[in-house]
Amino acid sequence: MTKLITSDTQLRRYLPNAFATARGETPFFDRLLPWLETAERWVVGQFVGDDFLPTLLALDEDEPLRITATLVVVNEAFMRAVPSLDLVLTPNGFGIVSNQNVAPASRDRVARLIASLEANRDNCIEQLVRYLHANGEWVTGSARRWFAATLFPNIDLANLCGFTEHRWANYLGLRSKAIDVEQRIAEEYISTEQLAVFRREVMSLFDDMTLTVMQHARVTEQLRQIVVNVLQGNLLNTQSLRDIVDYMRKHEQQFQEFRHSRTYKLFEPPIFENKKKYHGYFF
Repeated sequence: MTKLITSDTQLRRYLPNAFATARGETPFFDRLLPWLETAERWVVGQFVGDDFLPTLLALDEDEPLRITATLVVVNEAFMRAVPSLDLVLTPNGFGIVSNQNVAPASRDRVARLIASLEANRDNCIEQLVRYLHANGEWVTGSARRWFAATLFPNIDLANLCGFTEHRWANYLGLRSKAIDVEQRIAEEYISTEQLAVFRREVMSLFDDMTLTVMQHARVTEQLRQIVVNVLQGNLLNTQSLRDIVDYMRKHEQQFQEFRHSRTYKLFEPPIFENKKKYHGYFF
């Protein structure tokens, strides 16, 4: 049984164009229930987290965080259910539900509806993740770790790479590639320790704008641009990365993780010591 949506009346708040259920008909909530249950399990597992779910359910139904989570569930469920909602199974195979008053929608209109539901779901996902990032209880929970594994903890990465449709699907593919690029940058330039700090700060939305965090934000934004450039099919901008390293070395106090890492030693110039046994001296 679903927990976010528990009645036909509640469901219809999010489906304004659905006809009222006539006497003797199966309520729309009951027809959509299997998809609602699957969608809710997905939203809880992917975004909310089982440990944060009680907090979410304790919120008033008009709270933006709860409304947005519910919208993701409804759009996902309806999108999955649409292809079969107007089909009935008869002894002779599948038939289309129709009567004298309402004609079946064309294939193109159904396709547009599904695309619209997906776009609405993705927009709600982006807003949901923002609300969750700003919630002090959620940021200490289990679901946060998945989003904290990259400098791009929201699906706007898809937009940055030029994708305006199927944003969640595109984000999943781009995210894994971004993590690989970030890891290479960390190992060769900024250190895994410093990258971990940047990732945490991106998740916190840079709320505490101290001098250190402001300088971190500057570097993080440059790193994000470099990663996006690679995801768009370009080569890694090593000059920009060297500039970042140079900036971090000049502001060591603000980049302590980098300063005390093994990666830092890659950029230390070798010290030459003159000795009499050498054939020449260098001044």
